[in-house]
Amino acid sequence: MNRYIYLLMIGISVWQFSCGRAEQQKVETADIRRAFVLGKEAVSAELKLPAELLPYEKSHIHTKLDAYVQRVLVDIGDQVRKGQVLALLEAPEVKSKTAEANAKLLEAEAKYRAAEDRYSRLLNASKTEGAVSAGDITAVKNTFQADSAFWQAAKLMAQSYREQQDYLNIRAPFDGIITARNVNAGDFVNQNQSRTMLTLERPDKLRLRVHVPEAYVQTTPESEGLSFTTDGLSNRAFEAVLARKSGSINPQTRTETWEYEFDNTDGILKPGMYATAKLKLNRKEESFVVPTAAVATTLEKKFVIRVRDGFTEWVDVRTGISKGGKTEIFGPVNAGDILLSRASDELKQGQPVEYAVGGD
Repeated sequence: MNRYIYLLMIGISVWQFSCGRAEQQKVETADIRRAFVLGKEAVSAELKLPAELLPYEKSHIHTKLDAYVQRVLVDIGDQVRKGQVLALLEAPEVKSKTAEANAKLLEAEAKYRAAEDRYSRLLNASKTEGAVSAGDITAVKNTFQADSAFWQAAKLMAQSYREQQDYLNIRAPFDGIITARNVNAGDFVNQNQSRTMLTLERPDKLRLRVHVPEAYVQTTPESEGLSFTTDGLSNRAFEAVLARKSGSINPQTRTETWEYEFDNTDGILKPGMYATAKLKLNRKEESFVVPTAAVATTLEKKFVIRVRDGFTEWVDVRTGISKGGKTEIFGPVNAGDILLSRASDELKQGQPVEYAVGGD
């Protein structure tokens, strides 16, 4: 009986030793961190970004004079041509000042002609020695020059009032469509009013504005073309062509504006529509790419954990394009660096670590 008890105790001891060994191996395995060798890859991305369709040209039409609206010749939806009269204004003060300026111009011209004739006669008389004194010639010449200056000033004043008279005819600055009308006959308008008289838009060509996030502004579009859809015609895709970039990052949105042009001659799209643009972007050069989990983010920074001589080292990085569980990084890292596959601020700087290069 004692023999059986003895054998049972030996069996229990062996089992406890085996379990303890297994637990120790499990702990040791858990302490080994997964890592990878940093390398460069070609980076590309396909983005879907909100965009807006704007008219190629848009003008909020105001008046330059204090005047009353005599007649409005157009209404919303009307097609107009460049130079076409859109509205007629009436300003009695301008008419009276124009008439006064024209009268002063005639008076100044008459004085100039008389002074010119007097000066010409005096010059002819001065050819006879002793007939005219030098002082008389100088006085008449000065009067002639003064009258000439007054005449030139009167011409400029009359020209100015004639131009103001033309401002009473409100004309279209370009071909387009009237999209807003805010005045009627009898309304008083002046240049200090915030209210516009009319709004004119050119819808045959549209600007598609896309606000590209800062992380992507250094990429190169796969082509000059861009595919986009609109809420109103979501089952149909359209193509626009890249025309210009703003060249500056908006500090509020951290985006750069890319502007595409769309030929809307058939009028199928309307200015003001919202759109969804599909951008295909590539980096000109290969970049460092890591698993997304390899980048730790805190309130102060983003960093990866590099292993050097068996110790951890936090390396501050900036992130770029993220795609398929991988993230592009920029910072003081080099090809061949050993980085941990999973980074966390719980693993402190300078901590000894065991690692194995391989997958997650």
